[in-house]
Amino acid sequence: MATTSSELDIIDSNPIKKTLGTFQRIFESTRVDLGVADSSDAVQVVFSTAAVVAKNLLLDLILTLQNEPAARILPSRIANRTLSGDLTILYSRIDSHQLSVALAVPLVEKVLNHERASTTSSEAEFWNSVFDLVSGIKKTTPPPAFEKAVFDTPLRSSSASQSGIEQTHDEVDQRILEELTGRVYYDVEGFYERYFERKTWSNKAGDICEKSMAQYADGRWSRWPVPSRQVPFFEWLMKFQDTVLSGLRRRYYTSANKVLRGSEADRKLDIFLTPADAALPDGEHDWSNVLVIGEHKQNPDEDGSAKTLVQLAGYAREVFGSQPERRFVPGFTICGSMMRLWIFDRSGPYNSEKFDIHKEPERFVKVLAGYAMMSDAELGLNTFIKRDGNGKYIVTRGVRISLEDKPIASTKAIVCRGTTCYRGRKSDSTEWEYVVKFAWPSDKRQREGELLKLAKERGVTGIAVWFNHEQITIDGDLDSISHFRRDMKFGTPRKLSGKASWVDGSPESSRAYSKTSLRGRSGSGATHLMGLGTGVSSATTSSSGQKRKRDERLDGYSRLKRSKSNGSHASGTNVRIKESELDAIGAHSIQETVVDSLADCRNQWQRNNVDSIQQAGADSLTDCESVTYGNRVHYCLVTSPAGRPLHEYQSVRELLEALRDAIRGHRSLLEDGKILHRDISENNIIITELPAKEAPKGRLIDLDLAKELDSMPSGARHRTGTMQFMAIEVLEGKGHTYRHDLESFFYVFIWMCIRYGYEGTRRQKPSKVVRPKTNILRGWYTGIYTEIARNKVGDMGKNRFENIIVEFAPKFENLKPLARELRSTLFPIRDGDIFTGTFHDHDIMYDGMIMAFNAAIGRLGKEEQSIA
Repeated sequence: MATTSSELDIIDSNPIKKTLGTFQRIFESTRVDLGVADSSDAVQVVFSTAAVVAKNLLLDLILTLQNEPAARILPSRIANRTLSGDLTILYSRIDSHQLSVALAVPLVEKVLNHERASTTSSEAEFWNSVFDLVSGIKKTTPPPAFEKAVFDTPLRSSSASQSGIEQTHDEVDQRILEELTGRVYYDVEGFYERYFERKTWSNKAGDICEKSMAQYADGRWSRWPVPSRQVPFFEWLMKFQDTVLSGLRRRYYTSANKVLRGSEADRKLDIFLTPADAALPDGEHDWSNVLVIGEHKQNPDEDGSAKTLVQLAGYAREVFGSQPERRFVPGFTICGSMMRLWIFDRSGPYNSEKFDIHKEPERFVKVLAGYAMMSDAELGLNTFIKRDGNGKYIVTRGVRISLEDKPIASTKAIVCRGTTCYRGRKSDSTEWEYVVKFAWPSDKRQREGELLKLAKERGVTGIAVWFNHEQITIDGDLDSISHFRRDMKFGTPRKLSGKASWVDGSPESSRAYSKTSLRGRSGSGATHLMGLGTGVSSATTSSSGQKRKRDERLDGYSRLKRSKSNGSHASGTNVRIKESELDAIGAHSIQETVVDSLADCRNQWQRNNVDSIQQAGADSLTDCESVTYGNRVHYCLVTSPAGRPLHEYQSVRELLEALRDAIRGHRSLLEDGKILHRDISENNIIITELPAKEAPKGRLIDLDLAKELDSMPSGARHRTGTMQFMAIEVLEGKGHTYRHDLESFFYVFIWMCIRYGYEGTRRQKPSKVVRPKTNILRGWYTGIYTEIARNKVGDMGKNRFENIIVEFAPKFENLKPLARELRSTLFPIRDGDIFTGTFHDHDIMYDGMIMAFNAAIGRLGKEEQSIA
């Protein structure tokens, strides 16, 4: 906008004072300290490599400009006040990270030019630059496409949060119980017929059954131990096998007194089936060869106990962990003489009606023989993956892709997407060029391959590049949970004897939708994904600004809470509203008002997202009218380029560059692709192998939970995530925004700095016995959602954060300043509390984080040490 005559009169009458020289000297001193050359782009370099320093410089400049006589007289161009009033609001916005400091580069350059040679820049041009900068404070209303509230798929806990040395029985078993809550089906009609009748091996099983009758007399199996104690029973079973089941290609074993190889939780397995010719390193069995799992109990009353279920489920989890491409895991329990058959798939476990081994001897033998004769596909192995003398491979789009022996990423849990990624290469190549992913997403979600194709078409950079995706076919049938569970009748899921720790009757526990939720109800306002801006405010948002204690927002969920709208972390977690109120609100009807004063500015930091909540007991999984259980489909996705897991970094510089470039990729996915990722974790970032000079050194993968910004809720029942990387507001049940993904990137960085970095140093990683008791990050993945959120809130505070980074491994000691700068960017302090909300101007956090990483990379310099 051109300067008006009245403005020129004011400027001419009030020339700029010499006080700007003070700012010029401060800048010069800062430039020298940072080692930045005195060049035409010095301001740009300083502002792009030292975010905190740049912010302080800009705040000093704003205070200096406010003291200029012209600023106190010139009228504002955007509101009924003076330019000095605009600068007051600008100061607040910069200080609270609501505006990017990069916007001030042109003005700072003019300030330096004005002091050095006032003839090069007229004072009118200078004040025009000031007006241009403060005009940014008017842009408080987000673009309409991003005003819409998110009604995210409810989160569910997963035992994948327990990994490595922290897989103690108590912690893992508790997570398993949580994972299975509302997903266990007993006495499924048609189970035996589905899995054991009309098979290619049925006649042979019948022959074995006839042969076995020589061991049966007077209505009981001969020499059956009474009581059925563990050791006598195992001896009986092994002798029975030698007599009746000899000559089959698979064999039953017991490891009740010895931990199987490959078990991080030190689990012993009562009974298991494995290939008779399986290689046994050092004579020991391995979880990677287990085909069927079995649990024995002396007491028949333990058949339906939660303890028996969790023990068997623990075995299934070990199998999925050691055989990550496994489709499902068969199993059985024998309690006294009562036998029950089980299947564990990616939607949960279900079982047959129990039967008495003595009263139904034929069924007992046909089951044991059937398991030993089943095909690999019938036992749940992934036969889409082929094997020959050169290893594993797949064929897709007519291309044979060889797979690396071990996956670069996998999930150790039962009910989950079961994501497993391998590096792949063409058969005539020695270079790994693909990532081959197997997963079980909900059939209601948009396919990841479709999103990647869309991202490619829209010019997104820094993420995996689509090559092919397809639903896996096994024995001529499309692989899915519904196909596994065909021809059977499921009733109501069993309510476990004890509630899982996160199912506490609170709305935040599972955030489960009722049958009349937005997803299933017609007539309510359509809701869309929110990406670039903060959510729609609740219908009852308070502007009183009354201070609440930090913990108040994590308690008392049974009543409607009014929350501060300034976004500091004293706000209520969830808002319960009636269906009629949802319809009345509408996702498009609420607009944020423009603020014209510093006091009003304080109330524009954040508003709560509307969330539909029901009281959560044990989740029934019947919130979708048409089906009884959550259906998942098995698919294979091939992308490029190949990469290494984040924990296989070869230098500190490489790790930082990979994280920085993954954040850049996330930004491109959001801005160019209009897609929000929603599942940032250590496993979803890879280090690119031999990238081209300008190519990203780290890439974002796994778009299974990603959504287009204007899409409707998927209709999937639940989405799982890695607890330790979940953002505070996501744990609290608020709608997902770009900010929450950036917060997850930050947690990944902290996690890496504490969990890794002991290689090649004199200081050893704490022992397996000690570490679980002393690990400061345990509070990030143990307990109910609100407890985890509360722990993270406390840890992000200035004082406790220092207790977090003191745990940094030796390799990462010099990254503590970066950790502090990232924390400051993501969690600015407001009214004495941390801010966890989302800024409309997404440049604030993206720029802040990227500049912080750039500065840290620059500081490494000669300190960089490659890891052998």
